[in-house]
Amino acid sequence: MSDAPETRRLIDVPARRRTLFAALGVGMGVGAVGLPGPAMAAVAGWSNPTLGSLTSGYKTPSRPTHTGWDVANSQGTPVYATAAGTVRDIKTNSYPGDTTSGPLAGRTGNSVHINHADGYFSYYGHLHRVLVSDGQQISCGQLVGLMGTTGNSTGPHLHFEIHNPRLTSLDPRVFLANRGITLGSTAPVGSTGYPSVSQGASGWVPRVIQYLVRARGISVVVDGNFGAATASAVRSFQSARGLYADGLVGPITWTALVLPLREGNSGDLVRGLQTALNARGASLLVDGGFGAVTATAVRSFQSRNGLVADGLVGPVTWSVLI
Repeated sequence: MSDAPETRRLIDVPARRRTLFAALGVGMGVGAVGLPGPAMAAVAGWSNPTLGSLTSGYKTPSRPTHTGWDVANSQGTPVYATAAGTVRDIKTNSYPGDTTSGPLAGRTGNSVHINHADGYFSYYGHLHRVLVSDGQQISCGQLVGLMGTTGNSTGPHLHFEIHNPRLTSLDPRVFLANRGITLGSTAPVGSTGYPSVSQGASGWVPRVIQYLVRARGISVVVDGNFGAATASAVRSFQSARGLYADGLVGPITWTALVLPLREGNSGDLVRGLQTALNARGASLLVDGGFGAVTATAVRSFQSRNGLVADGLVGPVTWSVLI
């Protein structure tokens, strides 16, 4: 999951006054020469941009012009601003295989470039969708896009760069680690919504996925183990819906899987709901019947989480529940 080697053009970035925001999480520090150091608290004002696995690194011997890190996860995984700033440039309407450049030289598809305080800037490439506009003021941890595979990419991932006031690219993994943030792992500021679940996971969340997939007519054993058969069933569902068929259940796949539910509904979708409610403290019989007892459990969950307690399970209730 990588983008082609590229040469970056330098962009003049005006210095701006630093605005501090509280960052979340504790990561492993990295010393000045990039070696692991002691744990340190996250420095206010900076955030991990997304969650996922690190793949292609910064200026590796095989890719010396790769001036960022690639963080891979399922299509639709949220991507957040690593610090407060102003959107300098964006690119939209890209597609897998697009060979045109984004705001920086290189075939990174849909992308966002943000100017930060003191002349730093960050860059987010290969987005499935851009959720900000040119010139927009951005806060630390604000949602800026969804992870994708646009441009020159072999699978969903974020191409992430940081440049300093001298317009020189920095190793973003080291840069964030020196601020107490582990790229790809530390919870981003402002992160909410559906988790990304893949093969190897087990427990109630994979069990809910299995019920939801089975409710769409795809045969799968409901055992709470996200094995090869479940991954295959997920890929079948994704293909049928025109989604990127990687077998990973991320935000876009979750959104396609869940449907609104209310009292009187029945079937595997309700069994998935009942399983999730039980994981959140309810004691329901997982019978697939959305009766008065299940409706009461839904309203109780909604009240505890500051939602409208109407007993209707829509997209917001689903996302908080999972």
